[in-house]
Amino acid sequence: MKQFPILISLVAVLASCGNASKSDNGKASAIPLFEIVNNPERPTHIALRLVNRTDGDTSINYIAEGLYGGDTVGFRIELDKQIDAGINTDGSVNEISGFTTGSITFTRSGPESDRFAAVLAELWHVGDVTRMKDTPIEPMVFSSNRIAVDHNKSFTYSFKLFFAPDAPVPGEIFFTFDTFKKTIEFQEKDIQYRSEIVHSLGE
Repeated sequence: MKQFPILISLVAVLASCGNASKSDNGKASAIPLFEIVNNPERPTHIALRLVNRTDGDTSINYIAEGLYGGDTVGFRIELDKQIDAGINTDGSVNEISGFTTGSITFTRSGPESDRFAAVLAELWHVGDVTRMKDTPIEPMVFSSNRIAVDHNKSFTYSFKLFFAPDAPVPGEIFFTFDTFKKTIEFQEKDIQYRSEIVHSLGE
């Protein structure tokens, strides 16, 4: 990761603080959805519930959904079964396997995905985005965890996502995958990354 020497230092500090498929036993639709933002005037946290899980050979697919203004919004998210720790036991960055591309993928699942992209653009004041892209979106992923991801263990896993990593200013955002609460959450790092993130997800 020669092109990200500063980022490596930052994530190390942050981390020190802090397909034949098989479906699961049932869609978690009995669990009510919640609003994706608690405070639309300050939308720094975007959260969705994982309502369905389908296991593949090398990855696991989830449907992530939430509510905004009474409408269901969401998308499909695919995570590799094997996502290694990005932080070594001594607290240093695992430069070999800590950074990956394709280990977390966002995919349009239907009209609810278009609504999600449009809502995110509205909340973050980014114009010209009305739908989610049809092609899979694969940000560069840094695992801010000291252990590998286990989809069957109740745990909260933290990541840092870099949308359009080759751009002059990649769209950086913190991302949480919670297997206990069955939720995902985007936590904004800085307002300057909003446009790159929204345009990476939508069009």
